Amino acid sequence: MRILARAGSGTLVFCVVFVSSGAGYAAIDKADIDKKLAAIAAYKQGDGRGLLIAVEELIRKSQSNAEQRNYIESRLANLLESQTSTDCKLFICRQLWFIGTEESVPAIAKLLPDERTVDMACYAIGQNPSAAAGKALRDALEKTSPAVQVRIINLLGDRRDAEAVEALGKLVYATLGRVSEAAITALGKIGGDQATNILAKVRATAKPEMQSVAAEAYLRCAEQLAAEGKADQALAIYKELSKPGEIPFIRSAAVKGLADVGGRDAAALVTAALRDENRMVRTTARGCVRTMQGRGVTELFAAELARSSPDEQVLLMAALADRRDPAALRAITAAAKSSDVDLRKAALGAVGKLGDACEVALLAQAAAKSPTSEEKKIAVNSLAVLRGADVDDAIVKSMQKAKGDVRAQLIGVLLERNAVTAVAPLLAEARSADSRVRRAAFKALARLAGERDLPLLISLLTDIEGSTSRRDAERAAAAVARKIADPGKQADGVLAALHDERRPAARCSLLRVLGGIANDKALEAVAAALKEKDAQVRDTAVRTLAAWPDASAAAALLGIYRDTRNQAHRLLSLRGLVRGLAVGAEDRPPETAMEVYRQAMKITRSGREKKLVLSGLSNVAHPEALEMVCALLDDEAVRAEAELAAVKIAARLADSHRSRAKAALQKVLAITTNESVRKQARDVITLIESDWQR
Repeated sequence: MRILARAGSGTLVFCVVFVSSGAGYAAIDKADIDKKLAAIAAYKQGDGRGLLIAVEELIRKSQSNAEQRNYIESRLANLLESQTSTDCKLFICRQLWFIGTEESVPAIAKLLPDERTVDMACYAIGQNPSAAAGKALRDALEKTSPAVQVRIINLLGDRRDAEAVEALGKLVYATLGRVSEAAITALGKIGGDQATNILAKVRATAKPEMQSVAAEAYLRCAEQLAAEGKADQALAIYKELSKPGEIPFIRSAAVKGLADVGGRDAAALVTAALRDENRMVRTTARGCVRTMQGRGVTELFAAELARSSPDEQVLLMAALADRRDPAALRAITAAAKSSDVDLRKAALGAVGKLGDACEVALLAQAAAKSPTSEEKKIAVNSLAVLRGADVDDAIVKSMQKAKGDVRAQLIGVLLERNAVTAVAPLLAEARSADSRVRRAAFKALARLAGERDLPLLISLLTDIEGSTSRRDAERAAAAVARKIADPGKQADGVLAALHDERRPAARCSLLRVLGGIANDKALEAVAAALKEKDAQVRDTAVRTLAAWPDASAAAALLGIYRDTRNQAHRLLSLRGLVRGLAVGAEDRPPETAMEVYRQAMKITRSGREKKLVLSGLSNVAHPEALEMVCALLDDEAVRAEAELAAVKIAARLADSHRSRAKAALQKVLAITTNESVRKQARDVITLIESDWQR
C-alpha cells in the first residue's frame, strides 16, 4: 500500500493506492490444487469420501479469493474433459453448479448430447448466469436424441431463455409427442409476445392430446403478462381460456386470472361463471367474489343471488359477507325473509359481518321470532359482531321492547360487546320481574359497571327478593367493588350500607359481598358479625369466613372452631382454616401454620376433625409437624391418614432433617399394612441414605 499526496487548488489530497499481485489475494498453491484434483479422477461411488471432501474444502476456502476460485474452475473443467470416471464427472458437475462461470461452459456442453451425462450437465449449467450457458443449451438441441432434447428443453424453460423461443417453436411440431409437449410447456414458462403468438397458433392446430398442455402453457403466458402490467393482453387470453369448451381446471384458472386482472369486463365474466354448469368453475368464481376489486363489483355479484338456487345462494352469501362491503346488504337482507331456513340462516350470519345499527331491528326480530334455536343463535351472534358507533344504543332499544328469553339474550349481547354505555339501562333491567332478565343484567353489570355505579348496585342488592337473583347481585357488587383502584377502599361502600341496614337478609347479602372483596376492613366487619343476635347473620358470617380466599381469616376461624357449640359451624370453620392456610403457604414461614395447627389439634374432638388437621399438616414442611403426625400413628381412627401425612412430610424434610425423617419413616414401616405407603416410605429412605453416602 502506498500513500500519495497531491496538492491542488490549495488543498492537499491524500490518495491510498493498493499495490499487489493477484487482485490483493495471497498467492495460491497451484500444485496443491492440482494434486487434490488429480486424486479424484478415478473416484467411484463407494470409495471413501476423503478425497472429495478435500476438494470441497478447497472450494469453500476460495470464496474470498477470486484467483484461486477461477483456477479451481479451470482445472475442474479440464478434468471434466479428460478420461475420468462417470462418478467423478458427476462430482465435478455438482461443484460447477456452485462456482461455474462462462469459462467452464464449453467443457459442460460436451456432456449435454449424451443421454448418460445430460442430467449432470444440465445440473451443472442450470444456474450458470452467463450467455454462453444459454447458447450451449440451444446449440445442443440440434445434436442429440429426443430423450436428451426433452431434458434440455425443460431447462431452457426453467431458465426462461427468450432466445430459445424460435427453436422451441419448431420443435412444437416434432413427430415425438414428448418433445412437442416439453417445447409447449417451455414456451409457456418463457412467455413474451413471440411465445404467446406461437402458443395461440398451436392451440388452433394442435392434436387433441396436446390441447390441455397448450392451454396450460397459454395460461402461464397470461399470468406473466398480468405480472408485467400488460392487463389487456392477459385479459384477452383469460377470456379465451374461460370459454365453455375448455378443460374445467383451465377454465377455473382463467376465471381466477380474470378476477386478478380486474375491470368491468372481467367482473361480468366472473359473475357469469357463478352460474356455470361445472362445479369447479362455480367454486372458483365464488372464491373470486371474496377477493375481486373494483367499483360496482359487489353489486354485480349480489345481483346473482336472485338468479341462483337456494344452495348456491347460501354459498354466494358467505363469499359476499367475506368481502365486507355493505353494498351487498340490500340483496342479503331480502334473503333473510326467505321461506328457506338455510337461506335465512346464511343471510342472518352475513348481516352481522356487513351491517350496522340499521340492521339491529332486523336481527332482534329474527332472534325473537325465528322458529329454530339455531337460527336465533345466529341472529344473536350477528348482533354481537355488528360494527358502528350507534349499534349499542340500537340494541338497548330493541332489548327494551323484547320479552323473556330474547330480552335476556340481548342483554348478553351487550355484555359480549362490552357496551359500557348501556350500564344505566342495565341497572333498570336488574329490577325486572323476570328472573332471567335480572340474572342476565347482573351478569352484565359485573363486567360493565364501574365505581360510580356501585352505590346503586348495592341499593338494588339490598332491596331484591329471591335468593337466586340476590346471589347474582352479590357477585356483581363484589366484582364492581374490586375495580376500585385503592384496595383499602374497595369495601367502603358496602360497609356504609351494612352500617345502615337492619334487615337480616340484606345484611347477609352485604356480608357475602364483603367476602368477595376480602380486604382487611371486610374481614374485620365479617368477624364482628359473629356476635350479632340474628342466627341467620351469624351463620352467614361463619360461612363467609370459611370461604375466605386466603389465610388472613385463620385467627377468626380458629376462634369459631374453639368457641362454637354448633357442630356444623365447628366443621365449617376447621375446613376453612385448613383450606385458607394452604393458600400461598409457600410464601409464608411454616411456623405460622404450625402455631395454628398446634392450637387446633389440642381442641379436636373426633377422628373426623383430626383427619382434617392431618390433611393440613401434611403440607407443612416442619419437624414439629412430623412429630404431631407421628403421635397419631397409634390412633387407629386416623392411622391411615397419619401414615400418608408422615411419608409426605418426611419426603419434604429429607434434605434438611434426615435423621428425624428417617426415624419417622421407619416407624411407619413398622406399623403400616398399606403396601403403597410402605413402598413410598422405602423410596424416601433410599433417597436419604444415598444422599448420606454422597
